[in-house]
Amino acid sequence: MSDAKKYLTSHPWIKFQLDLSQDIPFRLWILLGAAESKCRHLAGIPLRPEKQNELNKVSLRKGAQATTAIEGNSLSEEEIGKIMDNKDERLPLSKEYQRIEVLNVIGAYNAIIDSVNRLGTCGAGYEELLSDNRAILSGLELGSGLVPGEIRTHSVGVGNYRGAPAEDCEYLLKTLFRWIGSDWELGSDHKTIEGILKAIVAHLYITWIHPFGDGNGRSARMLEFRLLMASGVPMTAAHLLTTHYNVTRAEYYRALASTSQNSGGNPVAFILYALQGFVDALDEQIKTILAEQLRVTWENYVHYEEFNGTLSDAQARQRDLLLELSKFTSPVTLNELKRRLSSELLAKYDKKTIRAFNRDINDLERRNLIVKTAKGISAATGRMRAFLPVCKQSEF
Repeated sequence: MSDAKKYLTSHPWIKFQLDLSQDIPFRLWILLGAAESKCRHLAGIPLRPEKQNELNKVSLRKGAQATTAIEGNSLSEEEIGKIMDNKDERLPLSKEYQRIEVLNVIGAYNAIIDSVNRLGTCGAGYEELLSDNRAILSGLELGSGLVPGEIRTHSVGVGNYRGAPAEDCEYLLKTLFRWIGSDWELGSDHKTIEGILKAIVAHLYITWIHPFGDGNGRSARMLEFRLLMASGVPMTAAHLLTTHYNVTRAEYYRALASTSQNSGGNPVAFILYALQGFVDALDEQIKTILAEQLRVTWENYVHYEEFNGTLSDAQARQRDLLLELSKFTSPVTLNELKRRLSSELLAKYDKKTIRAFNRDINDLERRNLIVKTAKGISAATGRMRAFLPVCKQSEF
């Protein structure tokens, strides 16, 4: 009687191989280097606590929405935000299971984040995969004989794809974790690159093996998140791959299928697809953070350079008017600005005539602190570019 594993015949593309010395597209190395560099920069950029908390919350919300939407959950980002804030209105009974799905995913994410906060890292092995699947499926109605967190004992599939033979799943998972737990010899200076590669490949292999009766996609993406966090990728960036898969869902499924059907198990095509989306999303996140840093620099400039020292009532009023104008992302008309002033600033104009408001605007313009165009007025935040290094202007 042969001891050969059935998957060798049914799933010959499951090889646990990634030969980085052979025929690797140059673009892959460029993308890996870019991803590592951008992640390191993101990890070292301090933000105001309230802005960092906001970014963390938005990232978690997007990640939870993305990984559940891929599986058919129809709850919007706004609805998930209300669930996170415990402000959600009661959903129809037909959608209550979607709420449970989202809460399960958020709980699993938070457990990983908490581990990194407390211990500096998180586990990303066989037991963690089972635990994540258990958490993801908790409280949901499942098929007969399906136990959350346990390897399946029956055949499963998605569309035309069938998972690996049930009797081989445990062996395949343990082989996978030995492989991704080994040293891929990319050098101690590039552990983030190694972590990103392992995260994407592990995700791919979990979808190939399909070890659970349900929740395989969410479990694969949760493992990917774990491996990214364990390699030093910031939490806000570790959600970006899942979001990329969701917004390019058709390409996601095509890339998953092509790696098994057309490439004989070579994961490079899927890695390239994932990496390009990851780097593009990192660029967008960096733009958001740079815009916040520019705003902070501008506010410091206004407080400590332009309106420093003891101020008259008019000067304090002009400073506050300029800072309120700075909150607008596009030029506004004078009438619109007047309508949208805060109650605190309006109180400073109480018992003043309209001439005081116009005089403040004119004084700010004379000092080149605001810009007037045909579209309206805006704060002269562009002056902060004088403090940037001299170079060809980039998209940032």
